[in-house]
Amino acid sequence: ARWIPRAIDMFCSLTDTFRIAMLMEEEEASKVSGHSEDEDVKAQRDQVLGKDAQERHMRNYSKILLGAPYLRKLAHGNVKQQTELHAILTEKMQVIMGQARSDNASHLKNCVAQYAAPDPSDKGLEPPIYADNKSRALLGVNHPQLAAMLCPIKHAKAYHEDPKKYNGVIRIHSAAWPAFIYEGTPPGKDFDPDNVQEGFSKGYYLKRVFHHIFTSPSSAL
Repeated sequence: ARWIPRAIDMFCSLTDTFRIAMLMEEEEASKVSGHSEDEDVKAQRDQVLGKDAQERHMRNYSKILLGAPYLRKLAHGNVKQQTELHAILTEKMQVIMGQARSDNASHLKNCVAQYAAPDPSDKGLEPPIYADNKSRALLGVNHPQLAAMLCPIKHAKAYHEDPKKYNGVIRIHSAAWPAFIYEGTPPGKDFDPDNVQEGFSKGYYLKRVFHHIFTSPSSAL
């Protein structure tokens, strides 16, 4: 369970994933057997979840069962087994996943300022951020360097050219990739809008965080 948010889906909802994936399995089985799925059920699912979301749930479901195949038996078992599965997912696995996220976040908190600086051994963030600082006045988009890292990648070039002009103007949406995902110093410096895969997931900050979580904090820098 601790591995799910680290390697499969950070914010995976196990009950939703199992419920939706099992419905999709039933749909596939009905195609093979020739028995059509209830159209109302299918229409309701398609209305609530897009194709990408359904595929994500199915992908997560398959990966989880690969690591814990006994869950499949419970999922397709009798009422007692399905009740047992629900208890495992909600009372054990989902709780452990939340603890894993909290552990990762709390351990990273004191390292954010160091990892965010392009070359921390030479120069830190300006103005500096201290781990014991209670004020949020210079955190996130309020900090000039962090704001550039959080800026949506498609606006990164314009922001770097004139930060004051775009300060408070650029909207940040959840679906927009932040500049720090991409390689470059500053992050996203060489972003090519015609080739969005180039440099994706190669940002120095992202690499340091991955090393911190998956290997050890000492390997991050």
